[in-house]
Parts: sequence; C-alpha cells; structure tokens
Amino acid sequence: MIGQVFTKAKFKHQCGKIVSNLSKRAAVSFPVHFRTKHDGEYSYLVRIGDHTITKTMPLEHVAKILTSAPETAHISVMHPTRFCSNCKRPSSYFIDRERAGHSTCTGCGVVQKINQSKFSLRLNDDGKANKGQWEHTPGMTHHDCRITTRKGRTLGRKPKSHERNKWRIRAKIEEIANEWHFQATESIIARSKLKLDVFYRRIHPHNEDDDDNSNKLPHGGAALAAACFYCSILEFEERVQYKTPCTLPLIQESAQQCRDQKSGRKCRDVTNAKILRYSNMLKRHGLCSAKVPTIGAESLLFHPRSASLQHARMAIFNGCYHVKFYLPTKKKWGIRVKDTNQGVIVIESCSTDDIAWKTGLRKGDHLFQVNGETIGIDFTSKKLEKKIMSLKKDPLKTAVCIIIMRRKNKK
Repeated sequence: MIGQVFTKAKFKHQCGKIVSNLSKRAAVSFPVHFRTKHDGEYSYLVRIGDHTITKTMPLEHVAKILTSAPETAHISVMHPTRFCSNCKRPSSYFIDRERAGHSTCTGCGVVQKINQSKFSLRLNDDGKANKGQWEHTPGMTHHDCRITTRKGRTLGRKPKSHERNKWRIRAKIEEIANEWHFQATESIIARSKLKLDVFYRRIHPHNEDDDDNSNKLPHGGAALAAACFYCSILEFEERVQYKTPCTLPLIQESAQQCRDQKSGRKCRDVTNAKILRYSNMLKRHGLCSAKVPTIGAESLLFHPRSASLQHARMAIFNGCYHVKFYLPTKKKWGIRVKDTNQGVIVIESCSTDDIAWKTGLRKGDHLFQVNGETIGIDFTSKKLEKKIMSLKKDPLKTAVCIIIMRRKNKK
C-alpha cells in the first residue's frame, strides 16, 4: 500500500470528486491530467481531517464531512500496489500462507506468489519446505528472536535491562487480567501488550546506540501494565457500547497485588490517580482512542459499603456471555424480574405467549443494560419496572428498546 496526503484546497483546485470504488468504498477521483500512477479502481479514502472514513460509510456522509472540513484539512488516500494476476483484485483480498509459500486470492481462488523480502522456502528434492534451513520465522524480525543453548543461556548480545523490564511488565498484564474470564479477555490482553510494545519502541527504538539510562519507561511496572489494560478496556467498552466488570478500582486492586516485592525496600503503591496519569500519557502517544475519565468522575466512584455487591456481581458476570435483544415498546413483553441481592436483577419467569420469549429471552438471564444505561447495583425490581414503563409511555422514544442480558455459559 502507498499513502497519499493532500489538502482540501488542492482537492478543489484539481476538480476532485468523491466516488465509490469497485469495493463500494469511498474514494477520490481526479481528471486524467491530475492523476498519479498509483490511482486505481481500488484506491480508497482513509481520513478527512479528524474524521476516519470507514468501509461502510455512505458517500453522502463523506461528502458532508468534506464540506464541513476547513480548507487546510488533510485528506488521506491509500493506493494498493499488489494485485491478483487473474481477477486484478488488491492484496487485501489475499490470505497469506507463509508456510505453504503462497498467497490465495479470496475473490477467484488463484494462488499468488508470496511477497516476502529476502526469504526462501529452501525446498528439498520432494518439493517440500525444509523448515530447518529457513533464515527466519515468517512475520518476525531479528528483534523478536533469541538464540539460546539447551541450558537456556543466551548467545550473542545480552538483552538490555530496559528490554527485560518490558518483558516483566508484559507478564504483569497477564497477572492483572487473571481475575476476569469473559469472551473478549484474550483479545483485550493482546491489545494491552501491543500498546506496551509500541510505547516501548517509541522510547527505545531498534536503532538506538544510547546507554540504558538515557531514556526510561515510567516508574512502577504494575501501574504501567494496569494503564495499558485499562486503556484497552475503555476502547472495548466504547466499541461494543456496554460496560465490563473491569472497573478502575478493581484493576487497581489487582495491580496492587502484582507489584515487585523487594525485601528491605518500600514498593510504590498503584493508585487510581497513577493509572489515570499513565493512561493519559498513552493517549498523548496516540495509543488510546477512548476518552480517559478524570479522577473525580462519577463513573469511578466505588464506596466501601457496596464493595461486597460489586464483587458478587463481578463473580456472576465472569461466568456469563452477553446477548442483545430488541423488544418493541408497544407490545407486552411478558417477563417478571426479581432482585438476587447480589447486585444483579434476574428474569424470574418468561411467558411463552408473549414477545420476549419469541425474541429469545429466557428464565435466569441477568439484566445488564436497557437502552445503553447500565443496570447497576442500586437498581431494584420496582425501580426497573418504573424505568421500563416510562420508556413505553414516552412517545418521543423509539419503537424498539435495546436490552442486553448476561447469560450463563453452558458447561
């Protein structure tokens, strides 16, 4: 892929237009004498000013963004440079099979030559790849590998202390996230480690020749690991539009147990303020797209009197997965709820003749959100009933109510 950036003023001067490419994505078209050699039928828009152009964004919406953007706003376009030899689709349609030595086009199924620099499969007489003679593992560089003896001793240059510190912080992310077991936990952990790796490489680039003391990671490895994990949680909650059991106080409590305990030395405490400070630092480096709350935000309040309910609620939700339902506000739902006295409201009964049963709700489902509002530990069955009745009676509300339930995993 090759990127191209130009201003809106240049776009207007060259008589550019917003069009749809062959992949039904928003793209830019110029007259023939203004086109570059990389302009093609699969080029697409990536960004206009501060707005990201997604795959499914309609052209009318893109045109409105472009109209409202200032003349100095930058427009980013991506041009594919590798195409299928048969159907001429770009490499975004390819599935790379490094160990088989080829790429497959998902549009027509034709096998393409794999595009890897300085890499040979080392085929033997039978036409099979001899992996023992491969120069490197596909997808990795020399910075991702270490040569060790059978006893575990590292050959060659010893890893620097700041790199060993990064490995230690990566392990702390696993320890912090060990308290939760829901479907997206593994992807959130992987995203947290990626944030740490990118942040580490910004402080210590691959080609640095400086000493270890020239640049350092922030003090407190557990706090930095907690900040990476918390930023990933915020991004996940913003993307799926519902809250997870991983609140900041619980992350802080888990990170506090992961501090490096040294005999005869006082360890730095992991506090909410420090996690938020490090999260804002990651955001300044472009590693967090979600909004980081302030220390006095209402969403961070966690009173001791409700601690037992919060832990009981988290224990229930850890063994559940979320299900979304759309219930009409003009029809009778036919459900009855009750309070479990554990910070969760559960469906006590569900009539088989009404719309809730036909939609998919069942007895034993735990209520999590109603129209984007999280049903917290302060909700009772009567308070919930009043809220749902107000949604049904309000003519300004939509005809559909979005309900998110937490359902127990099947053993």
